[in-house]
Amino acid sequence: MTLAEVFRHVETLDGDPWPSVRELAMSGDASLIPPVQAALERYLDEDNWYGRDFMVYILAGLRGIAAFPLLLRAFARPMRRNDLDNFCAWLADIMQTDPAACRPTIMSFIATGHRDLRSAGLWALGYVIQPSDVELLRQALSDPDPQIRQNTLGALSGLKGNRRAYELVLSALHDPDAWTRQSAVLHLRWFADAGAVEHLAPLIQDPDVGVRSALGSTIGNLAVGTDRSAVAADALLSLLADTESQVRAAAAQGLGVLGVPRPAAT
Repeated sequence: MTLAEVFRHVETLDGDPWPSVRELAMSGDASLIPPVQAALERYLDEDNWYGRDFMVYILAGLRGIAAFPLLLRAFARPMRRNDLDNFCAWLADIMQTDPAACRPTIMSFIATGHRDLRSAGLWALGYVIQPSDVELLRQALSDPDPQIRQNTLGALSGLKGNRRAYELVLSALHDPDAWTRQSAVLHLRWFADAGAVEHLAPLIQDPDVGVRSALGSTIGNLAVGTDRSAVAADALLSLLADTESQVRAAAAQGLGVLGVPRPAAT
């Protein structure tokens, strides 16, 4: 299958293009780069994430690290219907291959005043993060945009052993935005600090169902085998009386991790 045939597949969805897409990506044919870049821009403009992913894969194969600035910029482009799983994985592969080469692009995206570029840069920073980035992330955590704050939490979780990073994630448990609070609950698991249970337990009264649902597995996993297990069990037992079934299910899962039998909870 030629590149033109890949383009036709994107329009018709006929057949399986991936074997040929992989072959094109590994071909080393530099003449493919201009038309693939042009097609990437076209698919971004058309909100076509399916075609976008083929072009991203081919460019990553043909250009490697050199494609990173263009691909991160494409990642920053908002799309109405978006599936980012593959895109995230391919960008992560590039960043993990050469973090030092990718870091200047990431820092330049964070420094810009453009919301989407800044958000993408903060997401990527988690893969190349250094302890010296904590102050930058502290400032970003006060950004008025909730999406910026959520991506900041993701970057902070890359500093698992850093106390200042841990305390910044704890502070986000009181964020006015429910999605950001939920993100903080989930990211605390990366720090594996049982002391976080004391800060999480009061959130059983949080007005947002997503936040309360996130507590179950997080509290259970942080407290298991520690001296915070009793506090954790009390919080999760309280959540078993929640009005929302998904909160009760998550609490039961957390109790299972702690080894507290469900009949006792009931």
